[in-house]
Amino acid sequence: MGEVKSAVFLIGEKNTKLERLMSKIEENGRLCRHLSDLNELSTVCEDEFSQIVAFFPSQGMLEDLSSSGLLKDYAARHLLTVVLDDLFHPTAIDFFRLGVADVWFDKMSNLELSESFDRLEELADSRLQRASYGQRLETANSELQESLHMLKQDQLAGLEVQKSLMPESPLCFFDYEISHSVTPSLYLSGDFVGYDFVLDRYLVFYFADVSGHGASSAFVTVLLRFMIGRVIRRHVTESDYEALNAAPEGLLEHVNKQILATGLGKHLTIVAGCLDTKKSTLRYVVGAQLPRPILIVDGEANYLPGKGKPVGIFEDASWEVEQIVLPEHCALVLLSDGVFDLVPDKDLVDKEKTLLRFLARRSRTLESLKDALSVDFLEDPQDDVSMCLLTRGM
Repeated sequence: MGEVKSAVFLIGEKNTKLERLMSKIEENGRLCRHLSDLNELSTVCEDEFSQIVAFFPSQGMLEDLSSSGLLKDYAARHLLTVVLDDLFHPTAIDFFRLGVADVWFDKMSNLELSESFDRLEELADSRLQRASYGQRLETANSELQESLHMLKQDQLAGLEVQKSLMPESPLCFFDYEISHSVTPSLYLSGDFVGYDFVLDRYLVFYFADVSGHGASSAFVTVLLRFMIGRVIRRHVTESDYEALNAAPEGLLEHVNKQILATGLGKHLTIVAGCLDTKKSTLRYVVGAQLPRPILIVDGEANYLPGKGKPVGIFEDASWEVEQIVLPEHCALVLLSDGVFDLVPDKDLVDKEKTLLRFLARRSRTLESLKDALSVDFLEDPQDDVSMCLLTRGM
């Protein structure tokens, strides 16, 4: 409880009425100090929360203070009581409306004064608790703002790292070109694209969507980049044409074991492939990625066959490799499931059909692909929207 034991300020003309109240206050065990004007409070009041101020207004002064709002301001800052003559009884409620802590009367008894002190002590304690809570809230808010600022800086730094790990776009080789676009819903993305042209013959690529959003999902994309990159570098260093001819056989099984071993509780959907540019054969594997890869030939778009479980959930999962021969003029489109939010249909089957219609004749370049889905007009995407476009002879 707040201790209302400090001196009580009596403010007003020093007369018999004021001296009578001073005696009663002293009989209640409290000291008194007399001030002639409210304005003196700012220099002498040491504790606005629990130091009682008893104000003796004259009738004219009362009206002026009320109309100007000064009395309300003093009542908000101090533990203010107003001392009235008995004739002022009908107006006591007006003072409470202005926010005063209590109303005293000239002829109140010692018992009434003691009871008032008890009420004022409870009020002082309440005001002190509110002030303390407000201070703690202000401190917590300041710390939160600082933490948010640091988090934003960390995420911006993470974004730069993630962008630096993305491949060159577009990448051209012979009559092929591959490019990509990632539009994150937050600073960091759970989508990731990787591709490289190796041994002057093979295009190896993968297109992944890690579960969740933000930093934890972005971390897994970085991990994925190094896991697959290490496998590719080994094949290139050893000039292992046999392994590249069989790729991506065994790749998802390897990644699956690595993701499970991290214990992060993350999983991902993925399409990984290897294109032999001399034979124009594309070998690929699908790990629960939706939409499925789309092949566009002569203005007609179709989903490629292939299905499989997501990576990072099932320990003994395996994935079947599909193989096709790419026509001389074609486009292969890989999309993350965030594009479904850009399609007006409600059912997934209808969305998949609409996507084919949107992209059939608008996938010659990455810009035309983005324009078909209005990607550049997204302000606050609900999910990461990513795409990868591989074209031949277009």
